[in-house]
Amino acid sequence: MRTTFFVLGGLVLLLVVYWGVKFFMTVQVSKKIIIATVAYQKTGEGENTVLVLGDSTAVGIGADRPEESVAGRVSSYLQADSLENYAVSGAVTSDLNGQRENAKLEQYRLILIQIGGNDIIRFKSAEDAGEELRRAIRNLPEAEKVVIISAGDVGGATLFPWPVRPFHTRLNNTYHEIFAKVAKEEGVTYVNFGNSPATKQINEKPEIYLAADGLHPSSEGYRLWFEEIQSSL
Repeated sequence: MRTTFFVLGGLVLLLVVYWGVKFFMTVQVSKKIIIATVAYQKTGEGENTVLVLGDSTAVGIGADRPEESVAGRVSSYLQADSLENYAVSGAVTSDLNGQRENAKLEQYRLILIQIGGNDIIRFKSAEDAGEELRRAIRNLPEAEKVVIISAGDVGGATLFPWPVRPFHTRLNNTYHEIFAKVAKEEGVTYVNFGNSPATKQINEKPEIYLAADGLHPSSEGYRLWFEEIQSSL
């Protein structure tokens, strides 16, 4: 019995060490990707303007080129005259108001917000994040349309050890419910990636649709995200 206990304990310890080393190495890869990524922006004259706020997914971390991020694809699809992008990698919902202060205009054709993933990773309260989102929406410049998207399924990110993923998925689904409710009450559009075809494809083939860090979408992953929101633009 004692021998079995020690064997099992040793296996558990090996698994913990393995996941610890793997997580550390992958985080280093993620840091390099973040440093190397430049958010898509476009400068020009005209009324067809776009404002982008949010986290690393709004920056486009993981895309091979800025044009292949959601912001870049939206700009091309709308033939935007200009696109301001004030998203910051690592941002949480409470950071949106600070980003909004950078906006140059008081009215936009489209405001795109990509937020929530970091809140979920840190297990922040979904109810608190929902109220922070509500305050941010009410503080936005005027816009013909506001579109909000959040993380598809943080639990599908291969960066994290498998025992943690179900907890992230459960919280992620709660975020989708609360964010959708807030968006509806505030009269803006929320695209729910919770059970979307895009999220299913990413979870089934992370080697294609996730970047090398196992957390952010790849260019192909962002293509799926864009196709999911395209009809809402």
